[in-house]
Amino acid sequence: MRMRRVPLFLFVVAAFTAGGCTRPGPAGPGEGGAAPAPSASTSATGGAKPTGPALPTEPALPASEPTAPGLEYRVSYDWGVPSNRVTVTHPLTPPIAWPPEPPLPYLVAIYVGDHPEGNPKYGRISFYFRGAFPSYNFQYVRQVLSEGRGAPISLEGNSFLRIQFVDAQTRDLAGHSTIKVSPHSHIGFPSLKSYGFGGDFEGYVTYGLGTQVAPDSDQVLAIRTGELRKPDGSGGFYYVVHVDVQNG
Repeated sequence: MRMRRVPLFLFVVAAFTAGGCTRPGPAGPGEGGAAPAPSASTSATGGAKPTGPALPTEPALPASEPTAPGLEYRVSYDWGVPSNRVTVTHPLTPPIAWPPEPPLPYLVAIYVGDHPEGNPKYGRISFYFRGAFPSYNFQYVRQVLSEGRGAPISLEGNSFLRIQFVDAQTRDLAGHSTIKVSPHSHIGFPSLKSYGFGGDFEGYVTYGLGTQVAPDSDQVLAIRTGELRKPDGSGGFYYVVHVDVQNG
C-alpha cells in the first residue's frame, strides 16, 4: 500500500495564520522543546506581514562524516538482493515540530565512505536526518525515475538501486535546501560508483545509486541498510540511515 502523501503547504499556511500566538507542540525525538512561532515584520502601511521562518542555527557539519559514537544502532536489512521492494516503516504523525522547524524529518547531510576492511568489503552512503527517522523503501530497478516528472536520473554504473524516503523533506518552510553537506555525484568506489537526487515531492524524497557489477553479468550486488541515532555535540541528534553496497 502506498503511504499517504503529506501536503507540505498546509503546514506553512497553518504557521502563518497562527500569527503571534505561542503554543506548545511536539518536538522531534531528542530535539528539546518546541520551536518558536514565525516572526512578523511591519509593512510600510503599519500592518504585520509574515515572513518565511528560518531554521534555528544548525551545528556546523564537518566535510567528513562525524565520528561521534552512535546510540541505538540496528541493521534494518541484512545482506541481501532487494529484487522486490523492501519497506522499512517508522510511523509518525506530522507535524513532528512547530515552525520554524520543518513538519517532517529533514535531510541535512550525505556522506560516503569506502570500507575495504569490512567482511565483506563494501561502500557506504549515509543520509543524516533531523527530527526523526523517516520511513523508506528500496529496490533494484532498470532505471531510477525522478519524483513528480518521472524523468530518468543519470547515474554511473550498470546496476541501479532506488531509495525513497517517505514522510521526509529536503527544503525548509522558506523553500531553502536543508542539505548542508553532500559529496559529488561521482563516488568512484569499487562497487558504489555514483548517486543522484530524484526529487522532493509531497513528502517523498528519492535518490538513486549507481553500482558496478562484472561486465555481461546478470548478478546484482548484495546490500545492507542500517540506522543509527548519533549525538550532534550540541544536545540534539542526527537520525542516520546508511546503505552499504558489497564489493563485487
